[in-house]
Amino acid sequence: MSFIKTGNRGNSRERLRGTLHAMAVLCTLLFAACPASAIKPPADFNDGIDRSDPNFVKASLLVMSPGDELYSCVGHSVLRLECPKFGLDYCFTYESESAKNKVLSFLQGDLKMGMFAIPVSEHLKICAAEGRGVKQYTLNLPSDAKQRLWKYLDGKVADGVNLPYDYMKRGCAYAAFSAISECLRPNYMLQIDKWPERFDSWTRREFVDANVDVGKYPWNRFFIHTLAGTEGDLDVPKSMKVVLSVDLLDILQRSRVNGIPVISDKGKELLRPTLQVSSPLITPMAIAVGALLVSIANLFVQNLYSRWISLAFLMFQSLAGTFFTYLVAFSNLPATSWNWLIVPFNLLPLVLWKWRKKWALWFAGVLVLWEIGMIAYPHRLTDPAYLVLVGAYVLMYARIGWKWNRAAEPASGGPRSAPCGPSGSLHSGNPTPTARANPVAATMGRPPAA
Repeated sequence: MSFIKTGNRGNSRERLRGTLHAMAVLCTLLFAACPASAIKPPADFNDGIDRSDPNFVKASLLVMSPGDELYSCVGHSVLRLECPKFGLDYCFTYESESAKNKVLSFLQGDLKMGMFAIPVSEHLKICAAEGRGVKQYTLNLPSDAKQRLWKYLDGKVADGVNLPYDYMKRGCAYAAFSAISECLRPNYMLQIDKWPERFDSWTRREFVDANVDVGKYPWNRFFIHTLAGTEGDLDVPKSMKVVLSVDLLDILQRSRVNGIPVISDKGKELLRPTLQVSSPLITPMAIAVGALLVSIANLFVQNLYSRWISLAFLMFQSLAGTFFTYLVAFSNLPATSWNWLIVPFNLLPLVLWKWRKKWALWFAGVLVLWEIGMIAYPHRLTDPAYLVLVGAYVLMYARIGWKWNRAAEPASGGPRSAPCGPSGSLHSGNPTPTARANPVAATMGRPPAA
């Protein structure tokens, strides 16, 4: 599944464009002369090649282990097609433009993607350089279906890199599953023995969340939850939930075509994983817990530090609010039409900060309701670190509201001190020495009445 393409494959792909076009023409000549639904070539076409041979085209699924980039932390999968008779051996996969130097374009949703055909040897070199393992699983598809699959993928390659970047609809697993299902029509049907129970209850967000190793990739999971809006929480058909390589492999191992298992082998290891990923010292949860502890300590601080702490919280909230407002209101990036994180992180507190004493307690109550909703909802809606972080903001705004309301009590409820004597001193009709020596101090700094 590809979230952000940040690898170094761009140059090699450009060099392959001429090869890809030549391959597409060759494959079209090979297969177009034979209708996809026909087992034998036309009578006037005789080149001595038996296209009904099951090994004329070999199809397999390559599954890559997770990498250390955001887009690769849940693994990757590609379709491999071989034609030994003509020495063709390619991997087909959707890939996007590199986002490394186009971060704003990525956030705006302006990146393009397309189907690429990469020689298997080239693909394995890239995986080896990244330390990722590769396993191959043979796809037991009918001969004519494999030929249709190649033609279908060739057509996608010929379309070029001009499709809007969409990891929801063109992720590696879903794209491979859709291509296999398409090539089987209309002569065959992919029969799935039994869908796993998780496909009945999980959302696409939960599939990704469950398959990210939070011990090794806590920041990857945090950023995925940050970017993914409510589209990832919608109830969609089961086939659209095949968004990860591990789930694609599971479904194909449960599937049959004409009673024959689509995948019957245990996989052949082409590359052994060598990447070592260590757990980061600083995680999103550690930062959120730190913010919560600072917010708790701030409840008992009544000095200049308290103001700076509140301003620091406000600045972070405003920056996050600017980011989420941009995603929801202006970005064309998939799955950003709405994001629940815009409720606690928005620009209203900054705009209305001057009048915070009037709304701080109310906003703290809104954040409490947001926390309850996130926890009580039957599906995961955000990263747990956000729940802890919002808890810190609940305490901060509750403190601000309580402080201002407490300071306003004497003005609204009247004085509550003990009655003064005739001369203004407490409990006595005689003025105190301080009152006699310094009447200004005795009246709390106010000048004596004329």
